[in-house]
Amino acid sequence: MKLSADQVSLIGQVFESYVLEHHRDEILAILREADDQAHYPVVVDALTLFETNMEIGEYFNAFPSEVLPVFDSALRRAALAALQDSADPAQLSLKQNLHARVSGLPVCPELTREHIPKSKDVGHFLSVTGTVIRTSSVKVLEFERSYICNKCKHVFVVKADFEQYYAFCRPAACLNEEGCNSTKFTCLSGTTSSPTCCRDYQEIKIQEQVQRLSVGSIPRCMVVVLEDDLVDSCKSGDDITVYGVVMQRWKPFHEGSRCDLELVLKANYVKVNNEQLAGVVIDEEVRKEFEDFWERHKNDPLAGRNEILASLCPQVFGLYLVKLAVAMVLAGGVQRTDAAGTRTRGESHLLLVGDPGTGKSQFLKYAVKIMPRSVLTAGIGSTSAGSCLLLNFLNKVCAVLPDSESTTREKILLSW
Repeated sequence: MKLSADQVSLIGQVFESYVLEHHRDEILAILREADDQAHYPVVVDALTLFETNMEIGEYFNAFPSEVLPVFDSALRRAALAALQDSADPAQLSLKQNLHARVSGLPVCPELTREHIPKSKDVGHFLSVTGTVIRTSSVKVLEFERSYICNKCKHVFVVKADFEQYYAFCRPAACLNEEGCNSTKFTCLSGTTSSPTCCRDYQEIKIQEQVQRLSVGSIPRCMVVVLEDDLVDSCKSGDDITVYGVVMQRWKPFHEGSRCDLELVLKANYVKVNNEQLAGVVIDEEVRKEFEDFWERHKNDPLAGRNEILASLCPQVFGLYLVKLAVAMVLAGGVQRTDAAGTRTRGESHLLLVGDPGTGKSQFLKYAVKIMPRSVLTAGIGSTSAGSCLLLNFLNKVCAVLPDSESTTREKILLSW
């Protein structure tokens, strides 16, 4: 089932009037930009949009892949209307690469997920929260090709198939509505010329947040596809919320081989949850408190250090030497450059080895809480030893913990 022409018209009219009412200033700011070829997002709150017209919300939840392109087209029409109504249109220029980014979905199990979606969620628009564990390089993607019929000279467009890794499937016959039915075409953007319809493309992999899983659960991963202005919007270690459509894709079929389907999330909007924490600004009040603290302990700095260590990971009693090591790793050091120009990093690594129940995991979880960018993950299922690993991408901390499933040989190797 697809949207009818009347439904598409209704969705476009409602969204156009909505963005002109709620995002006119944002659209005018985009029209003042100098770069006409750049991609510009307009972030729309889903709750406010659905309150404007509940029917639009029903169509969006049922056919997100069809409604999102309608939103983009309506956004371009709204930008044209704002340009025409402007008091000084000479300073504005129409932008073609406008994208409606939907965020703020209602908080309910049907739309918001803290776990990786499953096959039953294919075709649904969801918000998925996770941690970025891998980012690929930005690539150039050809998403559209033009063909000309050798018989009737009709030019038609073929779009890349997302479900087949953006492969181009040649049509069986000419798409001319007059009924040419020829099977011979020529690609206008073939080997003689470079592709004309391209966009930026990137894939990232997100993982379920370990602190939100039950004990013994293995965090799962999922590939997220980013396009246009979404590329390079996050880095490894970021906690993000991705709004997008759950889709499936497979590689081209080969005789005698099994077809492997993969669930991916085609992102419409990416929100970095720890973006504010990454740029911590120290105000005068905090600076004064810091100076007063060390002024009180200027005659005995070690007493001030011990007071700080006593507040580090308070759920673990004692172990001040371990707390000192963790604090030094989190604080980091100073990068050094020798006479030959070789740079030596200032951050050190930390290896915690100990018996079960001695608080190693508590130190890791506490370090994740106080560091702006960090990943807490478990190695169970990925390695035979079964390690608990913390990767902090600013200051590296590593703790290897033998779990209950480790063999005797593995435990001996870990304790060696």
